[in-house]
Amino acid sequence: MADPIFIIDGDNVTHARGPGSDYERAREQLIADVASWAARSGVDAVVVLDGHGGDRRIGRTAVRHSRRESADTIVERLAYREAGAREVVVVSSDTVVRHVAHRGGVDAMSAREFADRLAAATPREPTERSPAKRDRYQVGDALDPDVREALERLRRGE
Repeated sequence: MADPIFIIDGDNVTHARGPGSDYERAREQLIADVASWAARSGVDAVVVLDGHGGDRRIGRTAVRHSRRESADTIVERLAYREAGAREVVVVSSDTVVRHVAHRGGVDAMSAREFADRLAAATPREPTERSPAKRDRYQVGDALDPDVREALERLRRGE
């Protein structure tokens, strides 16, 4: 059987993640976070957004725009198409969409639940104990500075 697929109402999850002054930027951040999460989790994802825009693919994540239809319609259609071939999870704030998914044998979760899952899986910004943000991290970067210093003394034979 193929890898699981999450079909996500992107605008619902964007709203569930909290208010922001720049909605387009929040949507793009959601897409980046979902693409990263899907790659790490070994699942496929489709983020469905209301309105017009360029459909695209980022790794295991496809981005679709609903154009003249509602995102809910696209989510339901995709879930129905994929249901027989693999495990499908629909992510939506719309109770009716989740109910229809369940009746069709598809798992469903709320946008809030998915946003929380995504937040838990998204790497955090560096804290004052960790080094400044950079592209490559080493195990030693996660150590307490005192522990790192003690280990360095041991390495030098002191």
